[in-house]
Amino acid sequence: MQPGDNPLNWETMAVYDAATEDSVDPLLSKNFRLSEFTTSETAARLGISMDLSVEDPAYLNLINLCVDILQPLRDRLRKPLIITSGYRPKKLNKAIGGSKHSQHIQGLAADFIVPNMKPIDVAQKIIDMDLPFDQLIHEFGRWVHVSIPQIRSQRRSQSMTAIKNKTLIGYTTEYLPGIQPVA
Repeated sequence: MQPGDNPLNWETMAVYDAATEDSVDPLLSKNFRLSEFTTSETAARLGISMDLSVEDPAYLNLINLCVDILQPLRDRLRKPLIITSGYRPKKLNKAIGGSKHSQHIQGLAADFIVPNMKPIDVAQKIIDMDLPFDQLIHEFGRWVHVSIPQIRSQRRSQSMTAIKNKTLIGYTTEYLPGIQPVA
């Protein structure tokens, strides 16, 4: 094996090893548990399984998401991050109208809020901390979406703001470049 062949850092491996020992609700990092990313009222209502085994690539992706982005952010803010959407099986993603290519399906993305903080300020903090995100979206002024690239993939470092535009037949979502205030 050559230097750089192993995409996992030692902290990720330690979390992965600990997680395999706690199968009830394993830790993904110091402050995040698997259940925070696999709990869905919609899935429960529709009878969609949210089970995710430690052998599933999405499981390792969630560990990397926590270790690389969410845990450092939580540590810096000294506030909890409330995960509102994490891992989504394809069936759940389709049921909620998610993108066919959503990074949530692979466990690469999470939507979250931070109590008593504006989402725009949280998104800006991620940029200021130079965390290794793939996509960062300030969504409708209500929550933050953050993702990491797949292992061994180049990160895009895209930051955007999602807004709703009213049309004659309803609403459309528009993505503006960068993190911007939402009216």
